[in-house]
Amino acid sequence: MINKRILLLLSLLFWGCFANAEKIPGPQAKPQGELALIIVASESDSYVREWLNTPPEHGVTIKRAKVTKPDQLLVTAFLVTGLTPSNDGRYRYSINTYVLGPEGKPIWGQRNYAGGAGMLPAKPMLMMADPALDLILEQSDPEGTYTIVGQVTDLTSGNKADSSYKIEFRK
Repeated sequence: MINKRILLLLSLLFWGCFANAEKIPGPQAKPQGELALIIVASESDSYVREWLNTPPEHGVTIKRAKVTKPDQLLVTAFLVTGLTPSNDGRYRYSINTYVLGPEGKPIWGQRNYAGGAGMLPAKPMLMMADPALDLILEQSDPEGTYTIVGQVTDLTSGNKADSSYKIEFRK
């Protein structure tokens, strides 16, 4: 009996060493005027589908990828909170983004890549920018840490907020 327990414990520890994602609840919304950007990436777009198909009160759990392999899809979302409403209660924002390679140099980037607009709810909430960023690293890409960098601009207030997300690429 003791040997089975030890074997089970060792198996769990062994498999735990190879975990490449973490499953934690999403970030909390901030009040109006406290602009923030949160970047998340997952191996699946299931969290995006869940986000779009459930009411805002429903918390979405995102299985965040920390390690990726060649030809593996990474679905990256830009979550925005703390937007300022215009006089008529609307919000508008834009996301600039770029990806840094393992050497720390930009390998891709685009201004005004994503964004959003609409009526700002009275209750603080997170907005998911449209579109998400699909990222696939190839066998020819160097191993190492890649960084997805983003900056949100609240087009009503002019305020800006930055964020980044690191992902380890292993072949």
